[in-house]
Parts: sequence; C-alpha cells; structure tokens
Amino acid sequence: MDASTELRRYITLDGLLDIFGNRRLRFTRIDKFNDRFEGSVPKRQIDDQLPLFASRKTIQMMHHMSMPFRPNHDPWIEMTLRRRAKIRSAHASCWTAGPESEAMWRLYCRDDGVEGQGVALQSTLGKIEASIARHDLYVAPVMYRHYHEGNAFDDELDPFMHKRLGFAFEREVRLLKYDHEHYFRLTAALTAGDPGAAESPELSDHIFLDWCPSDVIERITISPYASAEYEAQVRDAISSVDPSDRVELSVLNERRYGPQF
Repeated sequence: MDASTELRRYITLDGLLDIFGNRRLRFTRIDKFNDRFEGSVPKRQIDDQLPLFASRKTIQMMHHMSMPFRPNHDPWIEMTLRRRAKIRSAHASCWTAGPESEAMWRLYCRDDGVEGQGVALQSTLGKIEASIARHDLYVAPVMYRHYHEGNAFDDELDPFMHKRLGFAFEREVRLLKYDHEHYFRLTAALTAGDPGAAESPELSDHIFLDWCPSDVIERITISPYASAEYEAQVRDAISSVDPSDRVELSVLNERRYGPQF
C-alpha cells in the first residue's frame, strides 16, 4: 500500500476530544471486537493438524491410561486455548483506507442515537506510520479471504491480519500492538492443568499510546448524517482542543453538495 494512501478513523465526538485533548491514541483488545472469527484460522490449518494430533493422542492414551484425565492435555483443547490467548494479548487501532465510506459512517458512528452521526479523522498511511514508529507496532492492510477454502496461515501474525471476505468493504488498515510476554504467561497458565492458574491477569480492554494528532491529522470530517445543530456542536467542541482550520463537512452531506435534479 502506497504511503500516500488516505486513511480514516470513524469515531464519536467524545472519542475525538479524548484523542486531541489527551494527545493519545486508543487501542482495543482484539477479543473485544464484535467479529468472533478474530484470531481464528482457515479450515486447511485444522485439516493439516489432524494426522499430527491423532498420533499424539494415541501415544498419550497408551502411556497415561492410569492417570486422571486432564482436559487441557487434549491437543485440540490446548491449541484452541493458545489461539484464543493470542487475541487476549493484542490490541489494535483500526483505520479505513481509501475515500470516504457511507457504510463506515453507519457502522461505526452513532452520536446522540443517530445512526451515522459522528466524525472521521483523515491522514495518510505514511504519516501514521511515522507517528507511531517509536511504539513498536505492526502496521499493515488486513487481507480478506474465505476461511473454508484456501491455504493455511504461515505467519504468527496472520490470524490478526486476516478477516472473512464479507468484511472486505471495510478496507481496514490495522495498527497492532502484540504483547508476546503476556501471551507466553497466559498460555503457560491456561495449559498448566491447574484450573486456578487459568485465571491469568488480563490486559486492559483498552490501552492508550502517546500520540500527537495535530501533527498527523490532515482533516476532520463531520458526518453526512449530521444535523445543523450537531455540526455546530462539533465545530465548537473541536475549536477548544484544536484551533486549526481542518474541520469540514462530509462531501456526502446535502448541505455541502445538494442533489441535482
């Protein structure tokens, strides 16, 4: 993806005020996203493990028939625990590549209970990458595919950076913060065979990284579904934290470009 590619983050007005007022960028723990497929793998990945796990389970049964059954010694359960632990050890900030998207307004913005009402921060991939370089993040476009067909994943981060093909309209670029140390501690606890140890300390639902939005954001766009009152409220609120002249009304708003009949 070219460094000049436009990226947008669709958020609430309160979210914007937090970013500018506190000069920080919020990341959400990936298991808190709505998509239950976050962190999962393609069917081929499971099929490839069938022979390996089948032979391992046979050996375990032969050598440990006299021992109490411990569920986490089942290779399938252990692998599931490990994969789910990954998404409990990672946070992401999600942006959308390309031009303004009507669908993204409706999906991610609902200020004052109005579907699609909110704001969007616009920058470029190059500026955002430069702004978070010191935070040791992984930044890349999400790849979209069917999970019931195609090859298995071959990289540790692939489960974070793929989504099902039906989500392709999001054109997501993901800023990923992966805590390897937490993942290792968590998997050790979950696979230890001690139910009490499974309650390993969780990372926070959200983390905040120091960030200077005034150096990164090129435009702040007000929703196409914003009423005149909401637009005035947004402009007044933003002026208190960002006195620049970067606020604009969406090109999809009829008050900016009306219909031509």
